[in-house]
Amino acid sequence: MSRSCDICGKHPMYGNKVSKSFNHTKRTWRPNLLKVKTEIGGTTRTYNVCTRCLRSGFIVKKVTVPKQVTEAATSAN
Repeated sequence: MSRSCDICGKHPMYGNKVSKSFNHTKRTWRPNLLKVKTEIGGTTRTYNVCTRCLRSGFIVKKVTVPKQVTEAATSAN
C-alpha cells in the first residue's frame, strides 16, 4: 500500500522531533489513510483515501446492505 492519498496526493512529511533540551531526532508524519471501496462508472475499485477527503465528500463509500436487512425494511412498511 502506497502511503499517499489517491485523491489529493497527500503523502508523508519528514522533519525533526525537538526535545526540551533541543536535541533533534528524525521523524515522519504519515497521513491518516483508509482503504475505501467506491463505485465509479459502474465499476468497483479500492482507493487509498485520507480521512480529510472522505469527510469532505470527494469520494463516497460503496456500502453493501445485507439481504435480510432490506427484506425486513420492505416488509415493515
